[in-house]
Amino acid sequence: MKISEAHLVELLNRKDASGFRELYRGYYRTLVSFGMHYTRQRETAEDIVQDLFTGMWKRDLHFDSIAGLKTFMYTVIKNACLNELKREQTRKDYLLSLPAGEPLDEQDDRLRIEEEVYRHLLLAVEKLPARCREIFQHHLQGKRNEEIATLLNVTIATVKTQKNRAMNFLRKEIGPLYTLLLLLYLP
Repeated sequence: MKISEAHLVELLNRKDASGFRELYRGYYRTLVSFGMHYTRQRETAEDIVQDLFTGMWKRDLHFDSIAGLKTFMYTVIKNACLNELKREQTRKDYLLSLPAGEPLDEQDDRLRIEEEVYRHLLLAVEKLPARCREIFQHHLQGKRNEEIATLLNVTIATVKTQKNRAMNFLRKEIGPLYTLLLLLYLP
């Protein structure tokens, strides 16, 4: 049974289990997908989303609206993903600090390069104008132009234009890493 957004907020504010079940059913997949945009790893994104729901259940939170609830959830996921990326970068920095006599295999080298390029990509994407960023993020998730246009209620020409703007911006913003970016990440 689908409940209204206003009723969902009421249930969550009362810590009603049925509200949390509905929230989980309605937002789990979307939040995992959002987290994967940052982490590129399904398991990590799933863990972060699980932590969000567990934390919401344990904490005494109050939301005035569905917009406030969504903002809270997406902000928590984004921050948790960025923290995870920082922890991973710290681990990589440690590996790089090991004495030269301790060789790292090629797979570790490739992983470090990919993560560094991805980090630069995330920073650059955050600088895009809001609509351009939204369209480009859907592109990064592998969605076709037609899907993005339908999802965002814009024309296919708008999607293509915004993707072009994003690519030109990224080319300028991350310079030589742009070529690696094309090889590693862009669909």
